[in-house]
Amino acid sequence: MSPVFLIDTSTRYLIFGRLDAEGRGAIRAEVLDMRDEDTIDKAFAGFFPEITDLGAIWLGQGPGSFVGLRSSFAYVRMLSMLSRVPCRTYYSSRLWRALFGVPVSDWFLMRTNAKLYYADRFIPEREGRAVDLAGVAELTGTIFCFKESWQSAGDKIAEPIQAQPPWKELRISDAVLQTANLTPELLDLAPSVGHEELTPLYGHELNFSLART
Repeated sequence: MSPVFLIDTSTRYLIFGRLDAEGRGAIRAEVLDMRDEDTIDKAFAGFFPEITDLGAIWLGQGPGSFVGLRSSFAYVRMLSMLSRVPCRTYYSSRLWRALFGVPVSDWFLMRTNAKLYYADRFIPEREGRAVDLAGVAELTGTIFCFKESWQSAGDKIAEPIQAQPPWKELRISDAVLQTANLTPELLDLAPSVGHEELTPLYGHELNFSLART
């Protein structure tokens, strides 16, 4: 099988790489610059100088940043249509769990702003929700939080966090980007779909669910 293009823009980071069919290869993380319309194209070209080398696409479907996911899905729809290669999606937290070494049975939080988090775990099936700090305190079991999920480096946390937050804090520097473990089974890749069937899981859908509770 020809090489795979891996991409995820569910957070403020652009995760991309070139893998083989077993998930081995090179991965990079860059701050996603939405002011540069060619950001993703440059990332792809860096690993795939020739589009004919591309054998498949593995795309993070979210939930996450509306702008970020919209950009990657628009690009991948075009790429899939032009290259006629199969595309398979995965829950973005599956990728982040693999990079941070977080078990699927533990809660994984991605911070969206000063007051809201997206949380999920997979026991035995995926359980996902939007929570505020009070909601985090109600979660049972071990909790991990990717602090830099959507926050810009200069953003300040508006709400005071207790000295010992109820989670184990993760930073991008903790992620293992050179990995041989991003197997299709670990990412739990969905079946291949055509470019017209690609649908992201925007984070605001979880925001609405929180607002209704």
